[in-house]
Amino acid sequence: MRIHLNLPSNAVASGEHGNGVWHISIQTIAILMAITVSNAALGQDGLVEVVPTQVAVANTTTTGSGVITLGAESYQVVNASDFAVTTASGITQEGHVAQVGCQSCQTPACRGNCRVGRGSGYPLGNLCAPCEPSWYASAETLFMQRQGGSYSGSPSFLMDGFDFEAIPRLTIGCVPDCINGCELTFTGVAEWKQSGSASNPAGGIGTNLTPVSPFLPIDISAFTNSTDQIETLESQYWSIEANKTMVGYDVAKCVCGIRYIDYRETYNYQAEDANTAGGITPTVLGSLNSETKNHLIGGQVGIDLLYPICRRGSTDFRARAGVFANFADMDFDFRNNLDTTLFVDDDTITVSGMVEVAGGLRFQVTDCISIRAGGELWWLGGLATATDQFRNTVGGISSVRTGSDFFIAGGTLGAEFRY
Repeated sequence: MRIHLNLPSNAVASGEHGNGVWHISIQTIAILMAITVSNAALGQDGLVEVVPTQVAVANTTTTGSGVITLGAESYQVVNASDFAVTTASGITQEGHVAQVGCQSCQTPACRGNCRVGRGSGYPLGNLCAPCEPSWYASAETLFMQRQGGSYSGSPSFLMDGFDFEAIPRLTIGCVPDCINGCELTFTGVAEWKQSGSASNPAGGIGTNLTPVSPFLPIDISAFTNSTDQIETLESQYWSIEANKTMVGYDVAKCVCGIRYIDYRETYNYQAEDANTAGGITPTVLGSLNSETKNHLIGGQVGIDLLYPICRRGSTDFRARAGVFANFADMDFDFRNNLDTTLFVDDDTITVSGMVEVAGGLRFQVTDCISIRAGGELWWLGGLATATDQFRNTVGGISSVRTGSDFFIAGGTLGAEFRY
């Protein structure tokens, strides 16, 4: 920038000394004005002294082993062809470089999953660790009680009710790609039994049975004034299921699959009137036997959830629900003094349902072994039960009845091994 000043000649002091001072002052003013205008043009508010500082830049060297060193960091050099690329046809070609992090899971083998490594519990561990296929097996003992079923064919006594029974449940499964897997579960065999009896040599033990046309009161004479009566009710349950599973970070598992449930009941009621001659027999004898079988096959869905509460402890929730085709069968047999008999045999196909819910606590003993304790509640509906077939009546029985439902409740204790 150049600044030219035109001043009047009379403004200059006379003499050589005056001219020298004047010229020095003019030069100083011109320099200050040039600096001021230059700073204003550059957007600066004032003159600031700046001391330049030299920044040391790390030397970049390349070694002969294919490693670039930048300062204290070293980076390996690889060919671009070693990375997984997607061709124009959409086919993924995998290279030879073992990538890490979540992007390494974007392969058909892992299907986008990035899970914790085996032995790590959510939310601990590296969520972007490479996926590891796993196998698992669990063994549980369920202490379950069949609810309801408190029936008695006589007003003179009651049966003692169902008790808790130990039921094994075995599960084996695998997760080959860290998300999609399969498992097989067997539960059973559970057997519940209740019974009751009464004895009076003088007789007088009554019954809740009533005859229905074409039967008459004489046709149930062995039960109306008995000296001895006994009755039992037995239930049996077992199931097997095959499920497809989808696992998310070891804290959630969705299942869907097929399941078969076998449930059957047998009710037996016997009476004797020892004070009355039976004709063919010395006494009057009577028996009633009702047996039902339910073969349920259908589909189910479910979910397992795990919520950590400490480093090795967690709570869990398990739920299953299914709709089934029930192939139900009924056999009814009534006899009184060997001269009155009634036989009914029928089968049908109907729709039944099942719901299971469970919750508990889980403790991780080692990286591979965990133990669990909790409670469970099952519901079964649309079944044929033994006592529902006759409903305290003798006669009027022609087909199987499948409208019964009941609960099964209890607790569970088990262990799981995962590898």
